[in-house]
Amino acid sequence: MDLIKECGVLCNDPAFISMLNRARGQVGDEVRAANHRGSNNKPATGYDAIRANSPLGLVIRKDKDIGYKYSRVGTNATAGRECNGNNGMVCNFVNISEDDTAVAVLVGVQPRARLESFNSEHFRAVYKKLARETQRPVFVMGTGTNAIGIIYVTDGVSFTRVDMALKTQR
Repeated sequence: MDLIKECGVLCNDPAFISMLNRARGQVGDEVRAANHRGSNNKPATGYDAIRANSPLGLVIRKDKDIGYKYSRVGTNATAGRECNGNNGMVCNFVNISEDDTAVAVLVGVQPRARLESFNSEHFRAVYKKLARETQRPVFVMGTGTNAIGIIYVTDGVSFTRVDMALKTQR
């Protein structure tokens, strides 16, 4: 992953790559659960009308004790902020750009997003803007049948496909 300049030294850190892969599993599970419709189009367990058909994301942070950790999956990371201190009633929003421990943002797009969407200028512009606003690299992953395993990274300027299994750039 030496060639992937968008995520700098993070992509050369095995602890970060390990945490990114675990976070990808969590985001994928949450996106699929939020969008899953049961038989006869009745809502299934986990279906969430608010989160369905929306990209969900999380923030990966540097942690002094365990290396890296990730936040809860939600819709706030895609808006460049995060909910801290949520007690079920009140949420304290913190801008990701102001969080010194935040190192990256991971976003999972809805399952109905086609593989071709990743090549759309509008699609790319949305996540480039998020990277510029958060001042962090943004990893964008597919969760649908045709896009599962696809991940891109952007630094706000370029948008590069990454093959995480082979750790190479395409």
